[in-house]
Amino acid sequence: MRSEATSHPLLYASLVGVGFVLRFGFMLWHQLYEFPSTAIYEVSSIAAHIARGQGFSSPFAIDTGPTAWVAPAYPYMVAAVFKLFGIYSALSMGVVLGIQCVMAGATGVAIFALAKRTVGERVGLWAAWIWTLSPFFFRWPTSWIWDFTASALLLPLVFIAALDVAEKGSTRSWLRLGGIWGIIALTNPALLSVMPFTLVYAGFVNYQAKRRWIAGLALSAAVFGAMILPWLVRNEMVFGHPVFLRSNYWFEFHLGNYHYSNGMGFAGKHPTQNPRELQKYIKLGEYEYIRQAKDDALQFVRSYPAEYLDLTLHRVWWFWDGTTLLYQRNDWWQPWKFWVLSCTGWLGLLFVLTRRVRGWLLYATALVIYPIPYYLAWPSTRYRHAIEPLLVLLSVYLGYVLLGDIREALQRAKAQNTGT
Repeated sequence: MRSEATSHPLLYASLVGVGFVLRFGFMLWHQLYEFPSTAIYEVSSIAAHIARGQGFSSPFAIDTGPTAWVAPAYPYMVAAVFKLFGIYSALSMGVVLGIQCVMAGATGVAIFALAKRTVGERVGLWAAWIWTLSPFFFRWPTSWIWDFTASALLLPLVFIAALDVAEKGSTRSWLRLGGIWGIIALTNPALLSVMPFTLVYAGFVNYQAKRRWIAGLALSAAVFGAMILPWLVRNEMVFGHPVFLRSNYWFEFHLGNYHYSNGMGFAGKHPTQNPRELQKYIKLGEYEYIRQAKDDALQFVRSYPAEYLDLTLHRVWWFWDGTTLLYQRNDWWQPWKFWVLSCTGWLGLLFVLTRRVRGWLLYATALVIYPIPYYLAWPSTRYRHAIEPLLVLLSVYLGYVLLGDIREALQRAKAQNTGT
C-alpha cells in the first residue's frame, strides 16, 4: 500500500479527503455529535469506565465489574478520546466519529487497491468513488460508535495482504498478514471466520509457485497468536476460565432464538433495554448469565428444530434484503434501497467465480462464510457493513462485464451487417 501511494498520491489523498469531508459534514449537519444519554451502548460504556480508571468493565452503563462482552481494541480507542476530551462529551463524540470518517475515507483507497490486484484498476476507480460519494454508506461512520467502520476497512486490507503473500511469499508479507489478522481479532472477532481461507489461499498459491510457505505460515500464525495472547490471558485470569476474545455470542444467539421468536433479536431480552434483565446480569455475573442464555437457546433448538430451521432460513434471506429495517427505528433507508446492493454484489460474485478472477476465493468466503453466525443468531443491517466495500466492488465489476459483453455483441452484429 505504501508503494502504491507514491504512484497514486492525488487519487488516494482525494479519496480519503473527500470521503472524510462529506461524512464529517453530514455528521455536523445532522448534529450527530450529541451523545445520546438514553442510548449508551456497550463500547462507550466500557470506554467510560476505562477512562475513569475502572478497567475494562461494565458494558451496561452502571458498574457491574469486569467484562469480555466485546473485543478490546475499540473500547480502548474510545477511552483514549474520552480521557482527552471528556467522557460522553459532544467533543469526544465528534472526535470519535471524525476518526471513523477518516477510516471510511481510507476504505475507498482499500477498495481501489484491492480491485487493482483482482478485478482491474478501472473497476476499482469507479467502485472507490461510488463508496466515497454515496450517502448510502454514510450512516455507520457518522452515527454509531462501534467497530462497523473499522471492519469495513480491515477486511479489504487483509485481502490485499493475502494477495501480496500469494504473489511474493516474502517473510515481511507473511508477518504483515498475521499482524492485520491480530488487529482484526482484537477489533471484530466475527471476521475471523474468513481467516482460514486467506491463509489457505496464500499458502496454496505459494505451494503452486514452488515457494517456501510453511515457515511463512508459521510466522504469520505466531504473530497473530502473540497479539491476542495477552487478552486471552487477561480473560482467563479475570473469569477463571477461557474466554476467546469476546464472551457474548451465545447471548446474541439467545436474543434471536426462542419459541415464537421473530428471529430478529428481541431488544426486550437485552440488559440495555430491560431493567429486569440487567438485574439478572448483575446477580448472576457475566459468565453465568451468558451460560444460562446459551442453555435456554440450545434447549429451544432441541425442542423445536423445525421452528429453528425456519427462522434460520428466513434469516439467510433477511440478512441480504433489509427486512430487519422494518423492526428498527430507521430514518436512513428502506429495505428496497438495501437489497439492490446485495443482488448486484452476488451477481458480480458469479462472474468473478466463473471467470476465475485472481482472489476469487477471498470474495466468495466474504459473502458465503462471514454471514453464517448471523444466520444462526439474528441479522441486522449494520452487520452487513463489513462486506459492503466488497459488494460495491463486485457490483461495479458486474456492470463492467455486462457492458463489455454488450459492446462485443454490438461490434459482432455491426461486423456481420458490414460483411453482408
